[in-house]
Amino acid sequence: MGKYSKFKVLIVEDDEDDYILLEELLLEAVGDIGAITWAEDYKSAQARIANEHFDFYFLDNRLGAELGLDLIVEIKQQYETAPPIIMLSGVDDYKTDLEAMEKGADDYLIKSELTAHLLERTFRYSLKSKDLEAKLAKLAHYDGLTGLYNRSLFNELLVKTIQQSERSGQKFALVTLDLDNFKFVNDNYGHPAGDQLLTKISRRLKHSTRSSDIVARLGGDEFSLLLKDVKNDSDFVKLVQNIMAIFQEPIQVDSKSVSVTTSAGIAIFPTDAQIASELIDNSDRAMYQAKALGRNNYSFYNQKLHQVAIVKHQLELELNAAIDNNELLLHYQPIVSLSTREIISYEALLRWPDSKNGFRNTEEFIEVAEESSLILKIGDWVFQQACLQLKIWSEQGIKDRHISINVSANQFNSDDFTERVESYVKETPDLAQKLTIELTERKPLIISPTTVNRLLLLSGIGFKFSVDDFGIGHSSISYLRAFPMDSIKIDKSIIQNILKSNEDLALCTAIIALGKALSLDVIAEGVETEEIANLLNSLNCPYAQGYLYSKPMPL
Repeated sequence: MGKYSKFKVLIVEDDEDDYILLEELLLEAVGDIGAITWAEDYKSAQARIANEHFDFYFLDNRLGAELGLDLIVEIKQQYETAPPIIMLSGVDDYKTDLEAMEKGADDYLIKSELTAHLLERTFRYSLKSKDLEAKLAKLAHYDGLTGLYNRSLFNELLVKTIQQSERSGQKFALVTLDLDNFKFVNDNYGHPAGDQLLTKISRRLKHSTRSSDIVARLGGDEFSLLLKDVKNDSDFVKLVQNIMAIFQEPIQVDSKSVSVTTSAGIAIFPTDAQIASELIDNSDRAMYQAKALGRNNYSFYNQKLHQVAIVKHQLELELNAAIDNNELLLHYQPIVSLSTREIISYEALLRWPDSKNGFRNTEEFIEVAEESSLILKIGDWVFQQACLQLKIWSEQGIKDRHISINVSANQFNSDDFTERVESYVKETPDLAQKLTIELTERKPLIISPTTVNRLLLLSGIGFKFSVDDFGIGHSSISYLRAFPMDSIKIDKSIIQNILKSNEDLALCTAIIALGKALSLDVIAEGVETEEIANLLNSLNCPYAQGYLYSKPMPL
């Protein structure tokens, strides 16, 4: 097996005879080279370059109407340090030679002068040159002591992250870390001990961050991090606290246990700045604020954002404990027939008792739950409790009661949602037929084949589906066209205005007519007075829900 047996070589040559000759000379020059791939025209070469990585490129300059020179740029875009690129030409043209070198080719060979010896020499020299180029690139981009990104590359990555975030609309955090007592270590234990400390801290930083995050040493005892792919502000707090936690444990340096703390400053894009230089400055300012607080601390540049994030994070911790301690409750609000006032179903509504205020703000803690994975735990609990109650009623001989359950888009989009829901009802055959899943428009589902298939599968088992808050979102009609719905619930903001707003009255009338035309049940939410109930009844709205009939109550 030859020295280059694992190499992949791409030859771009529109003349098959020239390709065969070059392949034979290469094999003679370097032996078992590995894999040699041929692209016979410009388009096939583009496809190969875009989809495969090669260790060596030979490009013919003339490829019909196109130039091989133009492929150099496409190759360079695929690599931080591109492999060797050799230009081939049928003529010895100084201008083309110069242009090839300027574009980034490593050598320029005349096809009529090719020999095995020349190719071996070109191969060897080009690889040696590229090895040196890669080493220089590493020196230019990486910190020699810790192996982390250096300031130069970090600044480039920061600009790219800003561009990505502008396209995706996602926030990210720039965190600046400065060690509080590094000078003490250097002065008392010497610079080698200081270097050892920096290396160990670097390892801990890498281990405490996610693969999507970026960690750099900017110089001395200063580090910077980019925390990306964050869904909500409270996550920034958790990530920074994870980073701060690595400094709680002492570090062994030259057989001595050294305690070192850090001050961290956090600036959020795009809340705190929209350009790289301002984001860096604001992160630095936040870091000095942290030092002023007494060191071993962190500070957000935007203190208001910080306080909101802290409150949300604390609420998330408390909510998680409440779920584990079985503190949550389900209250039920009846849905009634407007014409007979008979109860036809109940909506299960989540409540979290609070010793001071009766109950915690539902919208507030549901928002926090939806921003984290807690909504999945809560969703499981609600389904289980509702199913348990239906079974109790059935055992008591009460067979005609139904329950509606609110399901968020985050729950529905989880990969195993269908399997989990099926598991709740599998032991009781008719249980699914007594459950309605309400899908809110406030955070709409993505209309896709996957979503439709999930709805159809659950509908086939017996579940019914309702669009909650109908009339306030842009996706109302889209839901009805795409999804197998059974009912719609007119949002209370419309219902409560139908006596004083002709527009809301007209909208309510249209929704009732739409429901009838599509054979959907229509439920008016937020009915609080007899006047509204009588008007809805005159409009032939079949069902209603609201304080006129009952507040949500325990069983």
